Amino acid sequence: MNNTIRSPDFALQHLDITQADEVSRVLTDFKPDWVVHASALTSLDYCETHPTDSWNVNVEGTLNIAVACKRLKAKLLYASTDYVFNGEKGERYFEFDVPDPSNVYARTKLEGERITMDASFENIIARVSALYGWNRMSRKHNFVTWVLDTLRSGKEIKLLADQFVSPTYAPQCASVLLTMLERKGMGLYHASGPDCLDRYEMGMRIAEAFKLDIGLIRKATRNEISLPARRPPCSCLDTSKLEGEFNIRTTTLSKGLEEMSSTEG
Repeated sequence: MNNTIRSPDFALQHLDITQADEVSRVLTDFKPDWVVHASALTSLDYCETHPTDSWNVNVEGTLNIAVACKRLKAKLLYASTDYVFNGEKGERYFEFDVPDPSNVYARTKLEGERITMDASFENIIARVSALYGWNRMSRKHNFVTWVLDTLRSGKEIKLLADQFVSPTYAPQCASVLLTMLERKGMGLYHASGPDCLDRYEMGMRIAEAFKLDIGLIRKATRNEISLPARRPPCSCLDTSKLEGEFNIRTTTLSKGLEEMSSTEG
């Protein structure tokens, strides 16, 4: 695997999580107290059409990290997804709701959750949803930056009005994960943003926040757009456990877009 990520602020070391020996060697060298495992194949449609790749990275890779952490007595925080739910509930999901993944990506992430908790009950699972923010380390898009680039190029964009998520501002999410570790959290938490919005509404808010042409945005439904992987109709997360236990208020999409607008460049 090639690692194209670069940073001027700190040293990075390549780690192929699918290679157990490499994982063991690198973590042994670092001797960490905590490990935040946010590495994954996250493209729903790629995972759907490449299930072996998805399993190797999202499941076998997670197993390699969990085994090494257990041996080193390092606490593991595993970043998971709202897509472990099928979305048919029609309202927000709590941590006690039963997962029922409906695509390959979500099934591999749920298996990663099980591996994490099997390794130690003191480990943490943090489910997030629709992560967004500036990516200054690679060219990989998230929903917000994809919408921005598409609208700025003057292209029309079709967005789903029947798929609801809880957009999560990445910079604050990183801070939340560290807080959970510092305050000795354990077990399962929903760590998304507080909103429950469909993709069309998200697109409209993005266009308004960056003063782009909302006329380029078209409303669509899941039945109208053929995609390899099924999207849950409503996978919004309830974050009351996180907020109550750690006294945290997560960032709304409006606030996150405001911060993005003020820090672009």
